[in-house]
Amino acid sequence: MSEIEINLQSQVTLREFVKENEAKACQFLYFMLYGFTGLESAMLQVFRAFGDSFQKQARQKQGDWEKVGLRIQLFSLAWREIIKAQTQVDYTWSFGRDTRPLKQTDSDLLLEGPSYRLKRFDPDLFMPRLARVDIDFRAPLVLRDILSFDDEEILRILGIRWGVYRHRLHRGRLAFRESLKGKQNRDN
Repeated sequence: MSEIEINLQSQVTLREFVKENEAKACQFLYFMLYGFTGLESAMLQVFRAFGDSFQKQARQKQGDWEKVGLRIQLFSLAWREIIKAQTQVDYTWSFGRDTRPLKQTDSDLLLEGPSYRLKRFDPDLFMPRLARVDIDFRAPLVLRDILSFDDEEILRILGIRWGVYRHRLHRGRLAFRESLKGKQNRDN
């Protein structure tokens, strides 16, 4: 299998890189395409396109990529597939007024784990409410507050400017908070 140099010393194969990032990329697609019947084909398309691009870069012997750059390319491809898939899905818009981060959201979305300190999201409650948030606002919300990407990576993944990103993140948090309260179409 072709390899590409990372940071001039270490090397990473396509298989190793995808294995390392697959769970997070699939989670991103799931959060963004929840309820979309073509989710599996979208996932396959993302990894196929990434593999083709990776192999092309390897053949051109461009060894100056960093792992961050590879990850951004993978998620950028995922974002493009999400945009294509979302043209088939209808959305409702909802906006709220609360700007607290997701970690302070309503506790009824959280389930107690084995330890009383360990909690996890209840997908039966969390996903339908997250899906109410418009696609453009949900993307920065998912990348920043759920998948913990840094701001610079998100700007490059989504291909937007700083001001647009901050606006969409803010509106996404507001919309998600409002959806937790069961309110929809507030501004319509």
